[in-house]
Amino acid sequence: MASILIFAGTTEGRKIAEYLRGHAPEVYVCTATEYGKELVEDGENIHVLAGRLDVAGMGELAQGCQAELVIDATHPFAMEVSKNIRAMCEKADIPCVRVLREGSAGGENAVWVKNIKEAAAYLADKKGNILITTGSKELDPYTRIPDYRRRCFLRVLSTKEAVEHAVSKGFEGKHLIAMQGPFSEGMNEQLLVHVKARYLVTKDSGKIGGFQEKMEAARKAGAVPVVIGRPQERGIPLKEVFLMLAEKYGFRDPRKITLIGVGPGTGKCLTAEAREAIESADVLIGAERMLKVAEDVGVERHEEYRAEKIHEFIQMNSRYRRVAILLSGDTGFYSGAASLKEELKEYDVTVLPGISSVSCMAARIGVGLEGVPLLSIHGRSCNYLDYLREYGRIFLLVSSGKEIRSVLTRLCKYGWKQARVYVGSRLSYPKERIVQGLAERLAKAETEWDGLSVIYIELPRHRRPEPSDAKDEEFIRGKVPMTKSEVRSVILSRMAPAKDAVIYDVGAGTGSVSIQLAKKAIDGTVYAVEKNPEGLSLIHKNKVHFHVSNIRPVHGEAPEALRDLPAPDLAFVGGSGGSLRPILETIWEKNPAARVVVSAITINTVAECMACMQAFSDHPAQILQVQVSKGKKAGHYQMMEGQNPVYIVTFEGEEKK
Repeated sequence: MASILIFAGTTEGRKIAEYLRGHAPEVYVCTATEYGKELVEDGENIHVLAGRLDVAGMGELAQGCQAELVIDATHPFAMEVSKNIRAMCEKADIPCVRVLREGSAGGENAVWVKNIKEAAAYLADKKGNILITTGSKELDPYTRIPDYRRRCFLRVLSTKEAVEHAVSKGFEGKHLIAMQGPFSEGMNEQLLVHVKARYLVTKDSGKIGGFQEKMEAARKAGAVPVVIGRPQERGIPLKEVFLMLAEKYGFRDPRKITLIGVGPGTGKCLTAEAREAIESADVLIGAERMLKVAEDVGVERHEEYRAEKIHEFIQMNSRYRRVAILLSGDTGFYSGAASLKEELKEYDVTVLPGISSVSCMAARIGVGLEGVPLLSIHGRSCNYLDYLREYGRIFLLVSSGKEIRSVLTRLCKYGWKQARVYVGSRLSYPKERIVQGLAERLAKAETEWDGLSVIYIELPRHRRPEPSDAKDEEFIRGKVPMTKSEVRSVILSRMAPAKDAVIYDVGAGTGSVSIQLAKKAIDGTVYAVEKNPEGLSLIHKNKVHFHVSNIRPVHGEAPEALRDLPAPDLAFVGGSGGSLRPILETIWEKNPAARVVVSAITINTVAECMACMQAFSDHPAQILQVQVSKGKKAGHYQMMEGQNPVYIVTFEGEEKK
């Protein structure tokens, strides 16, 4: 009977074997070592063999198992083995598929070399300790590094063969570290710090090989990565191998995966459909709290909540045909269901909704959900105070008692002491608790708040809603110049900020433009840059006065004050202090596509704008003049009183080529 022959020894090889388990021809998996053999489960149609083979031995194996397809899933750096596999397949006229490992990310600050010999040559005249993580096979080049027995630390697999070979080359005692991976970023960092490594030698082993974790650990530990680049190969990625096998043998993975929203807490909130899916599953996957929902169901369980790790578990355990993944609350409301479904897209995935904690809370306090923003600061940021200002009431998910106290404090700080607040904790559990009261009273109360709670906040009727455009006389002014309301309207129309925009207001003055921009960009952030301490104080006062929380006042002079800010989508320059050109350069260094609007009152600033229009030809500019006259009563008459003309220049972002 025809079969598939896999040369494994890597994660990819094991995943392919598990993918084929139970619904394909006979599969023979050949690993180089007994250790590699132990990593693949023998059984059903999977047969695991161990031992190093030459071309002739590979040919005998392929002939003995009647292989009609060979898959080379050996390590990217096992070049000699891959060469032998190709030679055997050409001689036996058997199709061969080479599995390519997913490319690496990072490594921009590393020293890249072609092989271990070049790595050792580079390190020969360097000072400091070296952590070597390139395996135990090729060690001779490292022994040529001066004083290598004292300076070099070698990490190898915890096998007798690897350790004995390392010792024979002079690596022993504390300089020989025998460990089995995978290694986390934290573990790598701790080891680098422990051996006081100035350099880390690694291979570009890709995402699966832990390359990213090594690079980030080296950065944190202050070690220079010396990376052996991956040899160029022809082949196809793992996901394409799966698709090829499915098409060739006419099957789709028959496993049924169900993502289940378990509700706010206990099993009594499960829907009948969810309960049925849980009881019929072969295995339940989820965080500890989720698994407790089904503690009365006699089904195997695996504690895990990370999408990538769940995917890996399913691939490596094909004996589970019906998999139920338990998710908190409702799968359609701030849930990991969407990303998990994308991660598991090669499977047949069904999503079952649950009762969200917000629905449960709304029912408990008798409030409808229509027209109420449903927000979360559980593991994420959110401008919830700005939504409260615009809508008058919100539901908010929080993850800790500290966050609840912070919400109450901020409500009081922004002038909403009389807001009605409900805090629901442990919803659906026997010790469910709902506390209500005015924000001011709850903020002062010495209450021990629970984590994972739901908050409902409602402003007094007479305090909502607020108009989106503020009048000049409503601002706290002082002696700082302020852009007038009519000009602000034109500036806002030229900027047209998106809801989630990152915006600079350079020379923010009283913050009048910042306030209007922040109200438009309700999910974004406005960085109000002002060098005048009095102006900075007014910005703080006005953001509280107008209940606008998504303004970040920045004290300093542009362009220096812009250096450490995140890249902007938009910028308004209301005061440049004669530094318009370097300000524009700094903005476009961060984001060439940023639109910039400049207002100019003096002829000097207009001249600067004209010069910049010529200097930055990649940023098309438009200029307009605005002059406002306001009526003023003079006895029985109305006289028009003119304000100074204002020039508004709009620089468009550079188009992507």
